[in-house]
Amino acid sequence: MQQVIGPELVGAYLRGSAVLGGFDPRRSDLDIVAVSRRALSDEDLRNLADRLGAGSYPANGLEFTLLTADEASQPQMPAPRFQLHRTTAGWDRHAKVVDGRTREGDPDLVLHLFVARDHGRAVVGPPARDVFGEVPRWAVIAAMKNELAWASAHAPREYLVLTACRAWFFHALDRVASKVEAGRWAAGRYERPDVIEAALVRQTGAGAPDIADAESERLVTYVERVLA
Repeated sequence: MQQVIGPELVGAYLRGSAVLGGFDPRRSDLDIVAVSRRALSDEDLRNLADRLGAGSYPANGLEFTLLTADEASQPQMPAPRFQLHRTTAGWDRHAKVVDGRTREGDPDLVLHLFVARDHGRAVVGPPARDVFGEVPRWAVIAAMKNELAWASAHAPREYLVLTACRAWFFHALDRVASKVEAGRWAAGRYERPDVIEAALVRQTGAGAPDIADAESERLVTYVERVLA
């Protein structure tokens, strides 16, 4: 990355489970967001995507996003703009390269940038709070509602359950937690904790108990009412 971006690199920051907790090299991906002083050329973006694709990563691969300094310090809401998104193949996804310059932004970046600012660990560069601007609470809540809707339709049940727990946790404490931390917190407060405990077992790879659709959707409905 430094070889391609060179002196234009402001910093690179770990986010996700590597900083929130719950990182498991057998299941997790490596989440990195990098910032350049200005937009890179087409050739540099292609070279960066190629070099990142040739690396060696944990079981679920790499998830990498590049933003300019302006995009990081003044994130556009509700869909922050970006330069490049690069994922490598993992156990639950395919490799992908997305040129963000041609898009209006990506709402998924709301949570990514919130975590990067509050918890990001600099691999290189100044502290994350000196690089990433504030993400408003309303935007985080909206992003979590969108993620819940997507997970209800597409995601494994443990992902849905623990995503609901994270949204509830944030609403109560104004902090984004790992899925495991949020699940443990929510299990102590929800009247039917069995569904959360089963999701935690699956998430940590300790087993594969059944998670009933009705119970997971009941939890989602409860959390949606909390967020309303």
